[in-house]
Amino acid sequence: MRRVRDGQRGGLAAGEAGLAPAGPAAPAGPAEVRVGAGGFASIAAALRAVPAGTALSIAPRRDPERLVLDRDVHLSAENGPGTVWLSGDGPAIVRAAVSMRGIGLLGADPAEAVLAVVDGVAELTDCAFVGGRIEIAGGTARLRTCRLSGASLAGLHVLGDGVASLEDCVIEAVDGTGIVAAGTAVLDLTGTRVSRVSGSGLRLRSHATLRARDCEIAQAERSGLLIEEEATADLLDCLVWQPGGEGARILGAASPTAAGEPEQAGRVRLVACEIVRAGTDGVLVEGGSGVTLTRCRIRRSGQAGVVVLGEAEARLADCEIDAAGTSGLVARGDARLWGSGGAVRASAANGVFVTDAASAELTGLVVEDSGFSNVHLGADAHATLSGGRLRGTPEHGLHVAGAAVARLSEVTVDGSAMSGIQVDGTASLVADGCALDHGGIGLSVATGASARCSDCKITGADGVGVQIAAGAEVNLRACRIGRTGAAGVVLARDARASLDDCEITDAAGSALVVWTGADPQVRATRLRRSAKNGLFVGAGGAGTFTDCEISGSAFPAVHVGEGARPRLTGCRVLDCETDLSLADGAEPVFDRCEVHGVRDARLPGAGAGAKEADPGARTEEGEQPAERLEDLLAELAELVGLERVKQDVGAQVKLMRMVRRRQEAGLPAPPLSRHLVFAGNPGTGKTTVARLYGRLLAALGVLERGHLVEADRSTMVGEYVGHTAPKTQAVFQRALGGVLFVDEAYSLVPSHAGNDFGQEAIATLVKLMEDHRDRVVVIVAGYPAEMGRFVTSNPGLASRFSRVITFEDYTGAELTRIVAAQCRQHQYELPDPTTSALEAYFAALPRSRGFGNGRLARQLFQQMTENQAQRVAELDAPTTDDLLRLDPADLPTAAADA
Repeated sequence: MRRVRDGQRGGLAAGEAGLAPAGPAAPAGPAEVRVGAGGFASIAAALRAVPAGTALSIAPRRDPERLVLDRDVHLSAENGPGTVWLSGDGPAIVRAAVSMRGIGLLGADPAEAVLAVVDGVAELTDCAFVGGRIEIAGGTARLRTCRLSGASLAGLHVLGDGVASLEDCVIEAVDGTGIVAAGTAVLDLTGTRVSRVSGSGLRLRSHATLRARDCEIAQAERSGLLIEEEATADLLDCLVWQPGGEGARILGAASPTAAGEPEQAGRVRLVACEIVRAGTDGVLVEGGSGVTLTRCRIRRSGQAGVVVLGEAEARLADCEIDAAGTSGLVARGDARLWGSGGAVRASAANGVFVTDAASAELTGLVVEDSGFSNVHLGADAHATLSGGRLRGTPEHGLHVAGAAVARLSEVTVDGSAMSGIQVDGTASLVADGCALDHGGIGLSVATGASARCSDCKITGADGVGVQIAAGAEVNLRACRIGRTGAAGVVLARDARASLDDCEITDAAGSALVVWTGADPQVRATRLRRSAKNGLFVGAGGAGTFTDCEISGSAFPAVHVGEGARPRLTGCRVLDCETDLSLADGAEPVFDRCEVHGVRDARLPGAGAGAKEADPGARTEEGEQPAERLEDLLAELAELVGLERVKQDVGAQVKLMRMVRRRQEAGLPAPPLSRHLVFAGNPGTGKTTVARLYGRLLAALGVLERGHLVEADRSTMVGEYVGHTAPKTQAVFQRALGGVLFVDEAYSLVPSHAGNDFGQEAIATLVKLMEDHRDRVVVIVAGYPAEMGRFVTSNPGLASRFSRVITFEDYTGAELTRIVAAQCRQHQYELPDPTTSALEAYFAALPRSRGFGNGRLARQLFQQMTENQAQRVAELDAPTTDDLLRLDPADLPTAAADA
């Protein structure tokens, strides 16, 4: 921000600024006379007596004298600024070539003018104007290092064909608008500050023109810059800052560009300006007007950053819009919006919102951390995005809705919680060379919508890579879909799609799923390393698959459902356990297909390379692929708290791994018991760890499946003689190959005297553990004290349950982390004040025997979501932030807990 800088003046010259000619030059070396002791008694008396062009040196005075300056004259304060103050009944009038230095004018009525320039040229230096405005109705006024304050309605009013040039001036404390320019007036500002005004900082009307350089607008309660009708403005290196109102408001039709300038959207131009904390929109452009913003920053607007309405146009180059109260960029009506470079960050709603019949062309724009979708296109909007990045949103990176049309080129979309790109309604998408990474769903196309993508890459989706809804139409060419958390590409009922030269790899589900009525055309596409089927054609599905390759799938490479009629021509199946599974009534057609490196080859007419089927080798349809030990250990490590449990389970895993290696080396295994006692209070994660322990043993090859079967007294103990043993045997049989988890096992040994069938259940369990000691792991769980009594109740139990793993109660911080994990899982936000309230809440809870630990934390989360739902339901128009955020008020009260 420019201030008075050691006498250096950076303003435009009069000719450069388009100012009126300076008028008659003052004669060289004017005569100087004194007003005061030894001279004239008053300025008026001196003016009547001296010739034109005389210089009057005025001694210190404070007089009620009104000036009418109708001949050339030079006035200066003999002892400098602040020593001469003049006040009169009405404004000082200038009708000639007049210069004033160090003079102060006091107004009697703030709503009236204190100085009126009617004609000629007024050169004002180091002057002060208090309690009234300066009004320039004709001629030219040049103000340098002057101060205007205490006026109402306006501080400076330039009208008609008046011209005003201000350099290093201050206009402040105005009960109204800082500067008003109307008619054909010209206003040139350099290094000037307008502050503390109750209206707009600057207001341009009619055909007025503004040029501003290195200026600042601060604390305007309404618009920082208000441009109406056909006025024009050009701002360079300016700062617009205020706590209330629009930052800049532009209304009506802007005038044509100056001669020699290229025709473009913004005839109003702001260069390197900053608009901060506008009460409503940062920049509002309406009607048929236009604006160009270059290297501008618009921060913390109360509503949108830049809004373009009606038939207005806006062009942004390398601008930054931060923390808008609603959307960052908005285009409505028939507006047109262009953007090149720059960023839109942390908008409370959408980063970019384009609707109605508006259009937008955005190049190299970064839109990130939006409260809603980063970019939303609705109604009949059209938008072209190229070379930019959409990053971080709880909704969609790009949402195309209504009948909107979006064209994307080389755009990167990542970190979208719902979808990287969502296409709804009858909207359409054309994308070329784009990358969608780490979102909920990569690309989602809803019923009635369409998408055409080429050379796009979709990776790291938590769910499906490409979801094509019923009745949607999608064309993919040379696209790469990889590392999806579910299927790679899914076609819902009657969806229409074509895939040409695409690749789908490392899907956690099937690579390509085709449901009932869908009939895709797939050519030269590769389906690789899917965790389930490479190609899954559901009941009633179809499709033509030509020259495709399916390899490395964990389930049968191709599954064809009942009544499905896919046609595979020239396809190859590689490196799979099984190439084909058929449901009853399936009617596939295979033509010139080949199978290579497949253990169980079933595909009809498979070419050379298929192995003979091994009668002993069977792959159970629906069986899950083996899990990696490293992944399971990482999952164990991610559990909240339970540090001692993690160490004990890790030690067991190391022991089992050593045993396995000795067996593989032909060495005898050491004696050990795999069965465990889990001792701890309710809700401390015993069941969760038991389930994970079974999966770990399966990954080590110690158990066949590693599944968990839960049991308690009711599932093992009968109600009459001869009923208990069969019940215990039945539940044990279901656990073979995995883990039998007996919760509250101490209830099998009741503390009261008398006959009880629980002892029969224990005896049966001990015998079954011995008979099947290599095929099952039994874990008994319950309160620590009671579990000691249970283990010592039977000698067989004591010898088989020699290892106890103790589950400590969760701390308040750990319970808070469990609630936070529930929030992430169910897409709620937990701000810092709520986290602190949670920790205090848990710290205050009594830790009695019935304390629920993790179960209590999950129940508390449910209560909080229910309380939040009741609170938000009372809001008239809840925002997405309202729907996501859990507040301290959502915690249950102590009375409710009781």
